[in-house]
This record gives sequence, structure tokens and C-alpha cells, in this order.
Amino acid sequence: MDGKKNMNSQRNIIRLTIGPKHHFFGFHDLPTWNFDDNKILCLEVDKINRPPLLGEEAGVGYVDENGIYRKIGYTQAYNFPQGARMQWIGKSNQFIVNNIRNNSFVSDIYDAEINKMIATYDFPCHQITKNGNFAFSINYSRLHRLGGYGYQGVEDFTKSEAIPTNDGIYIGDLKNKKKKLLISIRDVANFPEKFQNESFGHHYLTHLLLNPSNNRIAFLHRYPLPDGGEITRLMTIGADGSDLRCLATGFLSHFDWKDDDTIFIYGRPNNSIEILRSMAIFSFPFIKNVANIGKRIVRIALRNKITNKNGFYLIKDENGQNYTKVAENILTEDGHPMFCPTNRDWIINDTYPNKEGKRTLMLYSFSQNLRIDLGQFKMIFEKPDLTDSLSYFQEVDREKLKTIGVKNLAFTRSGLHCDLHPRWNMQGNKIAFDSIHEGSRQLYMADVSNFIK
Repeated sequence: MDGKKNMNSQRNIIRLTIGPKHHFFGFHDLPTWNFDDNKILCLEVDKINRPPLLGEEAGVGYVDENGIYRKIGYTQAYNFPQGARMQWIGKSNQFIVNNIRNNSFVSDIYDAEINKMIATYDFPCHQITKNGNFAFSINYSRLHRLGGYGYQGVEDFTKSEAIPTNDGIYIGDLKNKKKKLLISIRDVANFPEKFQNESFGHHYLTHLLLNPSNNRIAFLHRYPLPDGGEITRLMTIGADGSDLRCLATGFLSHFDWKDDDTIFIYGRPNNSIEILRSMAIFSFPFIKNVANIGKRIVRIALRNKITNKNGFYLIKDENGQNYTKVAENILTEDGHPMFCPTNRDWIINDTYPNKEGKRTLMLYSFSQNLRIDLGQFKMIFEKPDLTDSLSYFQEVDREKLKTIGVKNLAFTRSGLHCDLHPRWNMQGNKIAFDSIHEGSRQLYMADVSNFIK
């Protein structure tokens, strides 16, 4: 069976939170329900029409089995695309969440049985291992400064370094409360051979994600091109810091692990245009100006061919650039995929808004090559408050801000830009997602047990 089914009925969608305050979780790579399936994590804020202001707090809490939001703390370390990286610790009712305290990023532990904070660690957490013993993290100040999904409020100690040796991916031990550098940005950039052109600009690492067995971490390595663009490498490394690998290079976007040896990702891997743009000759001013004109001409001339190479790929976790395009003409645009934890033949996924401003929520089965649309959810067309947004840009690199654009960054870092970011429960029969289609940003749920067998 190949193709697409439309089950587009809002009757199957349940709103989990209510206004007037806004509620959201963030990214698509973490489960939001606890193991007992009766609590779902989320943040609470008053305003979404701008990025978070410096020092502005979001409520930390969960929705209980009676549909009541329980606010039990706060955080200043959050953004609207990825939230505060809230995660349940193993099968317990304790969860970890990022925060800022004493001008440093920390992670707080809350117990949802007693609704109190019970511990704090002197390092943040991007993803915690299933056994709750280790937390992997990155420099959120550098990420914010370079236009990624970071947090403001803590000075970036690497702001003068393009490819630092003392910053990268960190591992924190939750037993002894110590952290160490797992691998540096310099070591990543120099793999498989030394990076020759530091003048291109600042490198950063983002989107850390453990494989199902928690013994390898995937991440994206991004750095500027001499013509002003940016290139991405999909990398993996052992959870112990060994065996670094580069799986693909090019335009690479959202991903998840299908199994311990395969990553499912949207993009255009190992494209000849990106390889050409990486050449150092394009850093010379005259060549750069000519290249920018030529780049626009080539993009117009080859638009259809380039677009046709975009798609979802299965990429093997090896250095051999082993990848296969899948779901052609079924999954036709970028989205935010997450594999069902109990049946990895299935993903939940979404789209960006279409011309009517509607995002589509969908399931996809690999074995059946079947897409099932669950609903469409309309964006709101309110513009962000640019005046209040200006303070958010103070720590952002000027060149990066110029490339992205003030209006674009103000919108995409505000809560008005509300991707669905669908997320499974641990039993693999329900999904939660953020949406703004009813006028405020809230959490919603869809029961998909009829589809996942």
C-alpha cells in the first residue's frame, strides 16, 4: 500500500491547556508525558508576540490527569522553538529543566509528586540518558549569539573564538554533579582533516540527539560559507566521546534516529553546489561579490533541480556517506519527525505553513509508504512587537543578524511562530503538539492508537 490518506478531522483533537496565558513545550525530539501517562510537561507565559526578554520568567509545570495546569517553578532559560528542554527522568515523576542562576546556566530537578524543586546542577541539560545518569549539553550563549536556539542572559565566554578548543559538547554526571567537555568544536571542525579557513566565521554545534540505545549522539555542525551562506554537517559520536563520524554535508535540517544505526533527516546531502560554495576562493571580496550575483542566477536557473533533490533521507551512521532518499512524493517538504518509541516503523511529522497559513499534522509508515494526515492547523498573522524585540538582538552577532534579518528573527524567535513539533507519549499511542490555531498558544493531543498496531 502506497500513498496518502486524509483523516483531517479536528474532532479527534483535544486541547490540553487553556488561556488566557499561553502554554507550550517546544521541540519535537523529547516525550512530554511521564511514564505513567498522567502528566504532561509544559511552560506558561503571558506574552508570545516577541522573543523572551532578558530575565523574563516562564512558569514551569505540568498538566495533571484532571486537565489542570500545575505551575511549580520558573525558568529564565527558554526560547519558543525549543522551550527549556524539560525531560522526565527515567520512569520517575521527577523532571529536569534548564534555568539561569548566578549568571550561569543550570538545570533544576523537580518532583511532581510533591510539586517542589529538589536539586540543582551547575550545568544545563539538552538531553538526558534514559537511566537518568548523564546529561549532554552545549553552550547556549554561543548558540544564541550565532542565531541558533540558545538562551540570552549569560555572556558567551567564546565570543572571540571562531573555532574554540574549550567549548563543544559537554557531558554532566548527575550522580557526582560534575561535567566535562566530551568533544570540542575545534576537534569537530578538524575532522576528518584540519579545517583550513578560520576566516570564514564562527562554528557552532546544535541539535544533540541520543540514539535509542543511548550509546551514540547525533548533532549538527554548522559554519559560515565564504559567500555568506551556511553549511551543515550531520555528525555522530560515541556517548563516551569516541569514534567521531561525519555522515553527510550540505543543506541538512530536522532529524531523528530510526534505529541505532540509521538517521532519518530532511535536506539535500552532499550537493555539488554546497561543495563548490565551500571553496576558499569565494572569500576574496571581488570573487565574493561576483559569486553572490552568480549564486542568485544559478538558483533561479536550477530552482526545480535543486528542489527535486530536497527530501527525506535515511542515512547510515558511518563515514561512507551512505544514504537513500525515501517517501518521495509522499513527504514532500521539511517537517519535524519523531519515531514512535514502541513501533519505529511509524513517525509523527508536521509541515511548515502552506499558502493558506495551515500546518499539516501527519503519521507516516515506512513499511506501507503510507501517509495519514490527521489535521491542519492555521497560523495567526499577527506581527511581532519589534520595539520590545530589540533587546533580544543585543547579544546576537551583527553579521548573523544581518544575514537572517531583524524582522525574520523577531518573528521566528517569538511565540507567534508556532511549529506543531509533534511528540509521542512513551506508550506510542498518543501525540502532543503546540498550536496557535485558536488564537492563543496551547498544547493539544491526538489519540493515534487506531493507527499504530
